[in-house]
Amino acid sequence: MVLLATTAWSLSAVDVALVLGPGNPPTLAVLAWQWLSQGDELQQAKGALASLLLMAILGGLALVAWGGWRLQRQYQPDLRGVRHPHPHALPGRLLAALLPLSGLLGALLLAGLARSAPPQMDALGNSLGLALAACALGAAVCLLWLACGPARGDGWVWLPLVLPALPLADGQYRLALYAWLDGDWWTVLWGHLLWVVPWMLFILRPAWRQRDPRLTVVARTLGWGSTRIFWLLTLPSLTRPLLTALAVGFSVSIAQYLPTLWLGAGRIPTLTSQAVALSSGGEAQTLAAQALWQLLLPAVCFTLTALLAWLAGRYRRGLR
Repeated sequence: MVLLATTAWSLSAVDVALVLGPGNPPTLAVLAWQWLSQGDELQQAKGALASLLLMAILGGLALVAWGGWRLQRQYQPDLRGVRHPHPHALPGRLLAALLPLSGLLGALLLAGLARSAPPQMDALGNSLGLALAACALGAAVCLLWLACGPARGDGWVWLPLVLPALPLADGQYRLALYAWLDGDWWTVLWGHLLWVVPWMLFILRPAWRQRDPRLTVVARTLGWGSTRIFWLLTLPSLTRPLLTALAVGFSVSIAQYLPTLWLGAGRIPTLTSQAVALSSGGEAQTLAAQALWQLLLPAVCFTLTALLAWLAGRYRRGLR
């Protein structure tokens, strides 16, 4: 599912294509976004068809990958024993080692360019507020789902991760227009939750299923109720995965572009939307400042969650 989610994001990424990619010819996602953003019904119909084409391409790629995986398993010998290093794995290891280094070099370059340009405070405040609210509400929704939701038949929860984001964001925008809720801060928050909740649930659900049910049985024999068990037993045992999920949800909210642009109707600027807008012709220092803060906020969040997880393991021996 992770590979499918990565492919879906790559097909429908509009902000990255606008910043890095060539403007002419545009990618299919950018072309569909341009058509959907126009007021002409004919152009919007073309954008909807382009969105369906994106989903068809994703389905075709998924079928090809599944067929290749089945074919590889069919002809691969059934080996048992120690797995020895393969020489063909060396390029992949080198690439995995160089990718973090390239990110570090990019951060240093941004820091050098943005040293004289302060960030736009309204965009910084909106990004921080939306991300904090999204990860907090997402954690509450995930915990309620895990505690009270169905044990099976929840495959539809992962659809925002494995489908292109463009048609989903367009559907949200149409609903907001029909309800006269576009341009509202809470509507943008609702748009972010569509992607924040699945990613947080993706992290929390394995940890939830690995809980020791005997602890709950012992607590019930001592007369504890469900509420007391949840707050004093279940939630402390999920401290580390919950902190990780909060950091991931925060980062996912910071990176949202299409829901912010459409549902906010251009009236709620964020670091991501401002960075994409400045990439088309703004000052390099201002663009670097926006991008640097877009990088720093998730980095600070992950650092704080790692520190809190370490403190929890230090004072609670069972969480080490």
